[in-house]
Amino acid sequence: MRNSQGKGGTEMKKFLVVSLIASLLCCFDFSAFASDDAGGDYIALHIGSPLVLSGESMKALDSDNPNVVPVIHKDRTLVPLRAVSEHFGASVAYNAMDREASIAFGGRTFFFPIDESYYRIEEAGQAQRIVPFDTEALIMQNRTLVPLRVICEDVLGKTVGYSDGVITVGDTETDLDDAMVEGIKNRIGQALKVSSRDELNRIVEAMSEYREMKAMDEMLAPDGMGEAESSENASDDFSATNEQVEGVNEADVVKTDGRFIYVAAGESVKIYDSNNGRPFLADEIKMTVDSETGEYVQFSEMYIDQGRLVVLGTRSGFENWIRPIPEPMEEMETSIMPWGGDRSYVWCGIYEVDAKGKTNLVKELEIEGSMLSSRKKDETVYLVVNKHLYRYGIDTGGILPLIRDTALGNGYSELSIDSIMYYPKRVSSNYLILAAIDIEDGNEPAVIEAFLGSGNLVYMSNNALYVAGRDYSSFWGAVTNIAKFTIDGTKIGFAGGGMVEGSILNQFSMDEYEGKLRLATSNWQGENVNAIHVLDENLNETGSVENLARGERIYSVRFMGDRGYVVTFRQIDHLFVLDLSNPEAPKVTGELKVPGFSNYLHPVSEDMLLGIGQSIDEKTGMQEGIKLSIFDVSDDGKPVETNNLVLGGSGSYAEVLSNHKALMLNLNEDMIGFDAVLANVTGDYSKSNFYGAAIIEVTKDGSISILKLISNEGIHASRVKRIIYIGDFLYYILDNRIRAFNMDSFDEIE
Repeated sequence: MRNSQGKGGTEMKKFLVVSLIASLLCCFDFSAFASDDAGGDYIALHIGSPLVLSGESMKALDSDNPNVVPVIHKDRTLVPLRAVSEHFGASVAYNAMDREASIAFGGRTFFFPIDESYYRIEEAGQAQRIVPFDTEALIMQNRTLVPLRVICEDVLGKTVGYSDGVITVGDTETDLDDAMVEGIKNRIGQALKVSSRDELNRIVEAMSEYREMKAMDEMLAPDGMGEAESSENASDDFSATNEQVEGVNEADVVKTDGRFIYVAAGESVKIYDSNNGRPFLADEIKMTVDSETGEYVQFSEMYIDQGRLVVLGTRSGFENWIRPIPEPMEEMETSIMPWGGDRSYVWCGIYEVDAKGKTNLVKELEIEGSMLSSRKKDETVYLVVNKHLYRYGIDTGGILPLIRDTALGNGYSELSIDSIMYYPKRVSSNYLILAAIDIEDGNEPAVIEAFLGSGNLVYMSNNALYVAGRDYSSFWGAVTNIAKFTIDGTKIGFAGGGMVEGSILNQFSMDEYEGKLRLATSNWQGENVNAIHVLDENLNETGSVENLARGERIYSVRFMGDRGYVVTFRQIDHLFVLDLSNPEAPKVTGELKVPGFSNYLHPVSEDMLLGIGQSIDEKTGMQEGIKLSIFDVSDDGKPVETNNLVLGGSGSYAEVLSNHKALMLNLNEDMIGFDAVLANVTGDYSKSNFYGAAIIEVTKDGSISILKLISNEGIHASRVKRIIYIGDFLYYILDNRIRAFNMDSFDEIE
């Protein structure tokens, strides 16, 4: 039993956390920047920031080039000419032949030659005069940068304010007092570009000092389809990877394009022709070990799209490598490989796949670090990589991540300084690296941006990519920091950051809808405290539901449009239904209590949810078999479990309980499937386990039943356990073996 003092301390901490978050995001009155009319507004910029503040809106300074920032050059502030000029109604052009930018404004044209320290003025086509200034116009990030006061005061006739890296531009002078400067910094100064290697060295030195006071408290782990064109003998009806967001693909160990089946099993990627239920091996990408360096690539996941196979993996090496390796060991099992060396790389290979399933390597990308997650949208694959900085003290050699992009050459090179950002108010000994890869153009280099920060979960909508990172403090408890990045093909841009109290369970705890980000969080305050937060486009909180199922833990979350569903559990399962239609006032509308809990929720229809989790003995609280529940949520106020099915007994397990991509979905045929171990306990307490695939019927009217249990016939796969369908056939894939079944009769095809 907690005493009142402990409760008061917890409530005080909660108050302070909420106050801190509010103060960080709302330090000053942003109405000072509100626009009265076109061309008469104020903007705020920050040295090194790709963002601009206009009114209460925070957006990219240059939406077409989201990494353009104001810089200091020769003790002068340079700003992007196009972005600033067009904001105030000027027309901008660039003459590549003459290397000259021009601005048309107020009946005159101003010409800025690149690498020159003057500009020319013309009026009515007649040269007026040449005006010198004390530093040259530059090209950076494919944009023209010119002196701040020259462009804003001399050309546009605006008033400039400047304090501690904060810039304001408007019709009249802005009072940049401490509160306003701090408020602007907390909005658009959260992450800044590193300006030089010297600055990076200073930041890393500060990190080294910080590490002496605090041990590293985060272990970074990965979380983890492509639409494909039909080829000869391909089916138009085939499995797709179970993904969170429509249009945003997720990598997996098995893919199909309707004809070929692609299997990534660590040592190899195998391409099988499905051949109407009689699959055969069409090609194989084998792992090899470099005899000189001892380096090898292990394959982990894939995407397939329009004749392009994207293979993801890890390149690492051996310690105590004996060179040269004996020739028979050029290909070897990873189970007998020694521990790798101190450098590892995320590896991405893009392959062409021809009509016969033969592959040809088009390009490779390697990034030093470990994979956090990846996504694909259309023809672009996005990689999110964590790279820990292992350096201690003031020795800052080798602090830049190494990159290898075969579109640029075969060698490794350090990531460019101008691709790195840092968080001035948050110390991190880690790089968070984002890469965007064009999978169609073999000659197009990847776009890579890095941040001195870290993350542990990734969510991506069709418009933005979010990385969530945990922060822990003995005083504050858990806090989740969120970094938002705009995505548009290979364009990646930092779009701001936010913070909520508590930690999140997995990627399904985040969801973007109509520009709002919704998050489900849990925090320990003597007992579990859960909440739903709604954040606007600038990641400011607009509303929340607090104290949801106090004392219980979140087991699963699903957001569907303007509704949300949360499963919590301690001794009994709670399914909460939330109305999120008003971002400023989200609310719980219904609650259901049933035995057991759901680890994963999947929409069967607009008004029906499938839950996959564990059954619980109500008397003992012991976990029993795998429970599949059908929830009718047509009435927001009264969710109902209309049916359930329990597979196996205590000790049963399925990968789908922790990995949604292990679930096969064929809802058009009312069918789902997954690999499972089903434990059956007899009266004498001996166990008789079933190992294999469970094929389940789930109908739109809410019925659920077993269609077929397919034994794995003693094949205990270690890497790949997937069920897919192509046309009229089911394929059960266990590592390097594929079995095919008729989908109507479930007869195995020999």
